[in-house]
Amino acid sequence: MADLKTSAYYNAPMWLDDAFLLLTADTPLSENLINQLKTWGFAEVWTEGSLVSSEKSWATAPSEVSGAVLNANVKEHEGRQTVKKFFEELAAFTMKTYTHFNNDNILDMATLTDKVKSSIQMLKDYRSYMLRMPDLTVDDVEYLYTHSVRSMFLSLSIGEALKLPNFRLIELGIAAFLHEIGMMKIPKQIYEKSSALSENEQKLINTHPTQGMRMLQSFTKDNAFPLAQEILLGVWQHHERANGTGYPKGLKGDSITVFGKIIAVACSYDALITNRPHKGSMDGYTSMLLLLKQMRSLYDEKVISALLNSISIFPLGSYVQLKSGAIGIVVDIGHDPRYPIVKVYLDESQHSFKEPLSVATREEKGLAVERVLSEREVQSLVSSERLPSITQDSSNTGK
Repeated sequence: MADLKTSAYYNAPMWLDDAFLLLTADTPLSENLINQLKTWGFAEVWTEGSLVSSEKSWATAPSEVSGAVLNANVKEHEGRQTVKKFFEELAAFTMKTYTHFNNDNILDMATLTDKVKSSIQMLKDYRSYMLRMPDLTVDDVEYLYTHSVRSMFLSLSIGEALKLPNFRLIELGIAAFLHEIGMMKIPKQIYEKSSALSENEQKLINTHPTQGMRMLQSFTKDNAFPLAQEILLGVWQHHERANGTGYPKGLKGDSITVFGKIIAVACSYDALITNRPHKGSMDGYTSMLLLLKQMRSLYDEKVISALLNSISIFPLGSYVQLKSGAIGIVVDIGHDPRYPIVKVYLDESQHSFKEPLSVATREEKGLAVERVLSEREVQSLVSSERLPSITQDSSNTGK
């Protein structure tokens, strides 16, 4: 670190470690960047190049923004925009598909299959944005449809973690996409009711898995290309629970199919983190802890572990404070569910960084996550513009 001098540069890229590019070749070092490296306890960086003293003026170049930071911000902005557009289009497609199927018993399986395949590819290309659940909202589309899309994304991520072959991933995606189709047979004033449901209303809601399976069975009888049985069972079983307390049949353990187990977890997690007409949301961390607590009684352990490895115990988009006191947002899952990648905006004294720094959290030097910020804390920091909002969309912010 002692070799790093302001306005000097290396003639090859400089790396923080094997995953994080710090500076591109021939990009001058800024004083702010050097101070950040010292603040975060990085004793060394590495490069295959040589240090070059700058004899020309860098006055025309931004002195406080490195090429790597700028490129990362642009890439993040483009990634978020791509996923946002994809999600909005898919939510609109879901609403159209559910309505058309309910009214006319017409289901465009070719297009639906293509949408699932596209979602699988998007997960490969834009994983950290696809699984940042707080970002995935559309103001003018009902919860029923956005929930179905988010549940599909989570199910596909779990399926990938469980190493399901591609053809089964596609079938899983179709089942997750359609898992709430039976709600179309429930009066809207009931499933969108803002107050507590009566006993009879809850019983009616509990019929939606069976209603959905029957709708799909009816379609299958009239179609030359019937849906796979596991798709039907996934839709039917997504409210079954490992200890037999679920519905509609009270199935236990291995009597529940893999698709049923996966969609149960994906559906439950999204329901916990999303505001619904009759129930407020929890933050992702609290929701994940609740699922882990219920793992042995309600959910399949392997499926919960797969979700944990997909979004970490501090899910993407969580506002967190590190043990050092610094504050940032979880932007990637890292190599261990306990230690996500955090984009740090405020230092231990709550001063804003000019260049937010992505940090691979770990136990050393106070860089582990200490806690998740409360909603009140987040609102205060966002309103004072010290942290970006989850609805903020800027190339200079990470969330």
